[in-house]
Amino acid sequence: MARTRKRTRPPDPLPDVNEPPAPLPTQFLTGPRVFAAALAPTTPRAWRYLPVVVLSSVLSGLAYALVVRHAMVNAATVAGTPVPGLPSVLIDVLGGTFLGLLTAVLMWGLAFLGAGRAARPAEVYGASFALLPPLWLLVIVWTLLTPAAAWVPGAAALQAAEKTLSDVQVAGLRTAAGTQAGVLLLLVTVLGTAAQCVLTYPALRTLNRNPGRAALGSLLPLLPALLVQFVGIAPLAIAALSRPPGM
Repeated sequence: MARTRKRTRPPDPLPDVNEPPAPLPTQFLTGPRVFAAALAPTTPRAWRYLPVVVLSSVLSGLAYALVVRHAMVNAATVAGTPVPGLPSVLIDVLGGTFLGLLTAVLMWGLAFLGAGRAARPAEVYGASFALLPPLWLLVIVWTLLTPAAAWVPGAAALQAAEKTLSDVQVAGLRTAAGTQAGVLLLLVTVLGTAAQCVLTYPALRTLNRNPGRAALGSLLPLLPALLVQFVGIAPLAIAALSRPPGM
């Protein structure tokens, strides 16, 4: 009777005890080159800085939800319709979170095409999101400290809106975009995303040692990332740029 051979599972490879710890994403703030030099001897892991990406995306959605919340509540009050509740806020937060994650995926994918695998774009761009949480927290705190009266459209704007819900909402969004918190939200969304792409160049160049490809990895994601982020703030930005009714 032939014996059946029992297949043994090969042992898992042991981690390299000499491998230094990966740098924290906050080290990216001290200098992209320093961060890349500390990252180079570690094992590549595309998901290493995913938590900071998720944190930044959630905070961006929360910041937007708080800014537009006042406009929606005021519009509903003036138009005599039900005031939006918690589900409306959650939708805005989830929408901002989704767009933040989509932006990260676009950055990683396009930077991979431009800079190559050696530049470790997933980790570099993932760590670059460490730039944003302090800025989103600043927007949130500024929004909470803004007086309630600053969010209410003027009498002329409400009269021109003829008290229809859509017109009053646009008037409210225009007023929200004109507050310091609204302006700060728009600036962080645009300039923060642009800063990520610019600051990743030294890190990508340090890792792949190819200035041309590092520049591609920095520039290719810029416009698509800005476009996705603009989609998130489009209602606020368009309201800010539009002319009031009757003018």
